[in-house]
Amino acid sequence: MSVFDLGWGNSVAVREAFLNTYHGNPMVLAREELGKFDYPSHEGDPELVEITKKVILRQTGQKYEHVFLVNGATGGVIIALRAMKMRGAEICITRKPPFYVKYPVIIKTAGLEQVYQDDKNRDGVTLIDYPSNPLGLTTDFGASDIPKIIDGVYLNNIYMPLTLPVPHHDVMVGSYSKLTGMNGIRVGWLATNDASLAWRFGELVTAEYCGLDTASTNILKHTMQGLNWDQFETSARFKLDCNREEWTQLERFFDGKAVNPVGMFYYGSMDAKAQEIFKKAGVAWTKGSDLGTDDSFGRFN
Repeated sequence: MSVFDLGWGNSVAVREAFLNTYHGNPMVLAREELGKFDYPSHEGDPELVEITKKVILRQTGQKYEHVFLVNGATGGVIIALRAMKMRGAEICITRKPPFYVKYPVIIKTAGLEQVYQDDKNRDGVTLIDYPSNPLGLTTDFGASDIPKIIDGVYLNNIYMPLTLPVPHHDVMVGSYSKLTGMNGIRVGWLATNDASLAWRFGELVTAEYCGLDTASTNILKHTMQGLNWDQFETSARFKLDCNREEWTQLERFFDGKAVNPVGMFYYGSMDAKAQEIFKKAGVAWTKGSDLGTDDSFGRFN
């Protein structure tokens, strides 16, 4: 049994910074609050939607007319891909491996075929994680005439060391789970300025969720109102940088691969001896084969 599970993307350091910064009481289980547990708005609590528009603007510099609350960024990507399929897309173009571990099943669930950038592409949609998981890439790709979805769970002032121009896109997906480090909150957003896409999103979100749970919604409404953003962002970046600095001491096990200052992952080659050492230390990681490469590579949170 692993002592240190670094395989999945729990944002523990960011969560600590968030909880140390937030001032208030997000309690939603008192009798008075439970008495208000009616069915929620299908497309997201209106108050939290307006809060989310301001959060998106602060974190990305982008303004959107249409914002929907979804079941995490994963739910947002699936909804966006389904809407693109309804428009006639057959394929989903992603970065070449290594890619986010769940992209293949997400794309398959949406009814599309995954292909890689630079392949000869048919009609489809580009899905670009910016910055990428696990390599922290901030490069753009995809033809300008092909619809583009930005998976921006790390596109914010926490995981990015500097402000970069956001690639042109049709849809932006984001995540409170990653932004706050409260991964179990499972609330993300889906944003667009395309009215026809927004209409499809509304139908799909309603069919998929009929609204997100009231407890998570209320927690976020309370915590967003009691947050000092400057202090939180500074503290979270500092904690992540401390983790990166600590990890530099382990680079020798990965052929000297340098720690990336973007995102929250380390990805490098691991020979049999390195894997044996990490297993004996009780450290779990994500195998390269889960990311489209092979098990001579590993990803660490």
